Amino acid sequence: MALANAIADAVESGDLTPGERLPARRDLAHALKVSVNTVSSAYQEAERRGYVQGEVGRGTFVRRRTEETFTYGHPAGLIDLSICRPAVIPDQMTAIRDVIRAAAEEPDLASMLACRPIIGLTEHRISASRWLYRLGMPADPNDIVITNGCSHGMFVALSAVVEPEDTVVTDSLTDHGIIALSSLLKFNLKPLATDDEGITPEAFAAAAAKGSVKALVTTPTLNNPSCTIMSAERREQIAAIAAEHDIAIIEDDVFSPLVEDSPPPLSSFNPDNSYYVTSLTKCTVPGLRVGYLVGPSRNTQRLVARVRTTSWMATPLAADLASRWIDDGTIDEIVAGQRRELAARQAIAASYLEDFETKSHPAGPNVWLMLPGEWRAEGFVRHAFQRGVVITPPEPFIVGRSAAPHAVRLSVGSVETRADLEQALEILREDLSQRPEPAFMDV
Repeated sequence: MALANAIADAVESGDLTPGERLPARRDLAHALKVSVNTVSSAYQEAERRGYVQGEVGRGTFVRRRTEETFTYGHPAGLIDLSICRPAVIPDQMTAIRDVIRAAAEEPDLASMLACRPIIGLTEHRISASRWLYRLGMPADPNDIVITNGCSHGMFVALSAVVEPEDTVVTDSLTDHGIIALSSLLKFNLKPLATDDEGITPEAFAAAAAKGSVKALVTTPTLNNPSCTIMSAERREQIAAIAAEHDIAIIEDDVFSPLVEDSPPPLSSFNPDNSYYVTSLTKCTVPGLRVGYLVGPSRNTQRLVARVRTTSWMATPLAADLASRWIDDGTIDEIVAGQRRELAARQAIAASYLEDFETKSHPAGPNVWLMLPGEWRAEGFVRHAFQRGVVITPPEPFIVGRSAAPHAVRLSVGSVETRADLEQALEILREDLSQRPEPAFMDV
């Protein structure tokens, strides 16, 4: 990913200009002292993001500016199913304008003037406690830390719990943000075996028995990308193993508001050594980057210290907008709208992909598509891109050197309209129904 990021940065900065040919893979691999496969993967990722375009027999070129014009956050001409985000619903626009207008009309504009307390304004934490109670995670407002979204909350929690070289266990396929944090915080991330409910108790117990596991990180509701939901009974078993071996639980519960009658949070079964993180970005609108983090009371100040280090405090204005939606009930209407829209989109996906093996949830934002026949993920992602559809390969979710499954993630909320989704799915269905073409490498 580092090389792909470097290519993206070079294009954005103008160091690589439109139409410029990138070095041949073998030449660049020799210059950087890396494998040809590493360079090939980087070129493929840069192409998936829309920065370059491979042409058979000619090489890889920086995309022209006319191709880089972005609409709805996606490169023009591409249908992007690669971004896990809530769907856009027209009613949201009115709600957004109304809440911003209401905040602007406040006489003291406290949310714009605040720079303390670091933990978050008291009224925002009271609103957060109401929201968390409804999610099955009752919390004292004094123990709730406001963060800039779920990713920030996960960073704060992990940095408060683990030290470099500690062992942290997670699902065999896990959110790519956790994998990135393992590199940044220098802890050892180890995959655990999973089934249709997520991490198995047997795998967790075996790892815990070795005595070296510091924390468990998991998304038990709608795991990204596999879409699994852990049952209440399984959560109780996992929590009991963690308590027996004094292993901290760090739970990403960002998707649970989308699931009616979702099982109780995993953290609720072991609150004395759990760190519960949720956010509004996946169930309302992606720009409302407000997160809520609850840990053991004894460690609240450790969490606050890390918020201060990384952002001084979470953005009070965003927290204020979120609190207004929670307090006046608007959030219930928006979440219900998301459930309805995602259910409609999941039904569309199910109809187009009925002949293929998939995993999903009626109110979930993703579909995990198992590839048939001779298709491999790398080739299918490339082929879909060449036909104008962007999808997510499994590699970002793989822990360590585990084998990559022959599967891809489709995010149904990523496109603006249902018609866009149908167009993309029709293309993918056509591709899935055919055998892959022979692949050639530009060396």
